[in-house]
Amino acid sequence: MIFKNSFSELKTSKVAMLPLEEELLLNRFLMERLTDAVFWITSDAQIIYVNYAACSLVGYPYEELVSRTIHNIILDFPLEVWPNYWKSFKQQGYLYFESVYKTLKEQYFPVEISATYMEYEAKEYVCILIRDISKSKQASFRLDKSNQILECRVEKLLAESKYVNQQLFHKRAECERVKVKLENSISLLQATLESIADGVIAIRSNGDIISSNQNFVQMWHIPDYINTLCNHNQYLTFSKNQLKNPERFCRNVNQFDSQIDFESCDILELKDGRFFEQYSKPLRLAEEIIGTVWSFRDITESQQAKEENHRIIQQEKQLAEDRAYFISMVSHEFRNPLNIISYSTSLLKRHSHSWNEKKKLQYLQNLQTAVEQINQLMDEVLIIESVEAGKLQYELKPLDLNLFCQEVLAEMSFYTNLNSVNFIIEGDCQVVWVDKKLLQPVLTNLLSNAIKYSPTNSKVDLLLSYEDKKVIFQIKDRGIGIPVVDQQQLFKPFYRGGNVGDIPGNGLGLAIAKKLTDLHHSQIDVVSEVGKGTTFTVTLLL
Repeated sequence: MIFKNSFSELKTSKVAMLPLEEELLLNRFLMERLTDAVFWITSDAQIIYVNYAACSLVGYPYEELVSRTIHNIILDFPLEVWPNYWKSFKQQGYLYFESVYKTLKEQYFPVEISATYMEYEAKEYVCILIRDISKSKQASFRLDKSNQILECRVEKLLAESKYVNQQLFHKRAECERVKVKLENSISLLQATLESIADGVIAIRSNGDIISSNQNFVQMWHIPDYINTLCNHNQYLTFSKNQLKNPERFCRNVNQFDSQIDFESCDILELKDGRFFEQYSKPLRLAEEIIGTVWSFRDITESQQAKEENHRIIQQEKQLAEDRAYFISMVSHEFRNPLNIISYSTSLLKRHSHSWNEKKKLQYLQNLQTAVEQINQLMDEVLIIESVEAGKLQYELKPLDLNLFCQEVLAEMSFYTNLNSVNFIIEGDCQVVWVDKKLLQPVLTNLLSNAIKYSPTNSKVDLLLSYEDKKVIFQIKDRGIGIPVVDQQQLFKPFYRGGNVGDIPGNGLGLAIAKKLTDLHHSQIDVVSEVGKGTTFTVTLLL
């Protein structure tokens, strides 16, 4: 088999080659015991070695196989496309696919083929392994069939369950009808009334009080003298004086006087802040309507919960709208630098051979500026997202604010002109416990905005002052100012004042400053006048 002649030569070679011979024998030993078919192929598609499993798979003896090319054995590697396959082997190092193999006996079965490229002593080889996966395919088919059977059974069970639920629903409705008839029994009415949590009163058609439970008396705070008289007009007068909108309640009462089979359902709001759910229905004895039953349920908590849910829903709706707006604005802000990158790259591709270095450098600088803008925007968006997702934690550590401010100014001096910034300290300089990672972006954004929206060579003041249990930062500029109409929405992401003109910016700086200040359990305020300047005040509570 493979390496037969080589082994003979190795036996007659020098003793120093014995380790190589042993290695080859070991490789042969391992290859012959693989259950997968193994083919070793050269770049010209010549088979130089196969194992026993390969001979069993294709039905050829070893000597005949190694005299053939792979085109004759594996139809997926035809002669005309073999160079393309070899190129793929070299580039990817590994190739895997599934196929259908045809034996000499015209039998077909699924196989998986994996090919590995390797080099040894300046020669190139591909090792192809073929595995019969017909059993796994059959198992997969049987599993799919079983799943289909199970799905059919589940659908049948669901249909039966639906039928049972329908039957239960009809039985429940019948029980409710029986319950209504039982409640019409006057002899059981009082016991029933006292056992329920609602306040209930039954009134005859002539106005006499048939019965009322204790909950009704307690809910409406009925005094004893009225309860003793059992006169429905006095009940009505006393009750409607407690309502915020008694007219609607009185209309329902009058409707019963003119229409004995009238039913009503309403929500009553009392002056003391409580809410009652009111139901009224005709009181029947056999087939005759003898009066009206009024029931009242205290739904104050559920009504408040309902209003709170409504508020939360509106809040969630607003959050969804804000997020949609946020995503839209982020996409818009990304589009400008991306357009610059696309445009500059396109021009460089077309004209790089004819442009001089200065011209190329101009567009490369545009690319760099656009990438920096994208990086800055990504950083700002990530800060906002981290705060809103609760991923940014508030961690207090001792910090020398005097040194901290000087470090912030020194860092900003690398990318902006800080000659116009006056750093002023008032009060005793001291070390305080603050979160540096939250505070630094706040000052950086406020100082950057103050410089950006101020005239050239205009002065910007950074005032650090200490008071009892609080530290105050004030950034004061003498720039364009902020219109009053814009100051209410100033801290909204992507919002910019109407007077910024062509001054670049994305409207995220102040939003970040606001969110980080809130996270620091502190506050940020603004005082501004158009044409005179703006002062931002950040107050840290110690």
